[in-house]
Amino acid sequence: MKTKVIIVDDHALFNDGLTLILKEESDYFEVEKQVFDSRQAAYHCLSINPDLVLVDFNMPHLNGLDVVKQLKTLSDKYKIVVISMYAESREIKQFKEAGVDGYLTKTMPALELTSSLKKIMQGEKIFENEMNKKEVFDKDNFFKKYQLTKREIEILKVLKKGHTTEQVAKTLNLSFYTVETHRKNINQKLQFKTKSEFYEFLNNVDLDD
Repeated sequence: MKTKVIIVDDHALFNDGLTLILKEESDYFEVEKQVFDSRQAAYHCLSINPDLVLVDFNMPHLNGLDVVKQLKTLSDKYKIVVISMYAESREIKQFKEAGVDGYLTKTMPALELTSSLKKIMQGEKIFENEMNKKEVFDKDNFFKKYQLTKREIEILKVLKKGHTTEQVAKTLNLSFYTVETHRKNINQKLQFKTKSEFYEFLNNVDLDD
């Protein structure tokens, strides 16, 4: 049987990106619900009774720790994994004490993420602390290496904010087809094979000046 998954993350771009990553493993994972408002997490878990709940840490209304504590009062049957940009030892300790089955970082490569989730479903406890191993990202060298143009970088910056192609076109005063052409060029230069790889790149790359 497939692993029924609920994703709780208010950031639409990451929520959608994580959904796409799990859909690449559709023989194992099935995303039953994407929850964008943490206050609705308990309701949907009661309704769906998932096997696995993926929870962000930093969210409005109820943060990840609050959600975990709430879910733990409902059932011990499903696994709960926190996926966050933060991996300080204090936060990890709090989630361990709350009874989560894993704490993974959003900087983790897609294949490593799905592999870790499978291990957790098999009973392992995994708590990553990759934020202490940050790689230095040199934007200038990156852009030169992949020969990204100034316009392509501008488009990536707008896409990173969660905008659609139509919104990018309106923001940069370009036609829809011009933006689509630039996006195809970007995919060719960066050699993205799937949409999930592209979303993972946007979530992890720093494009600020």
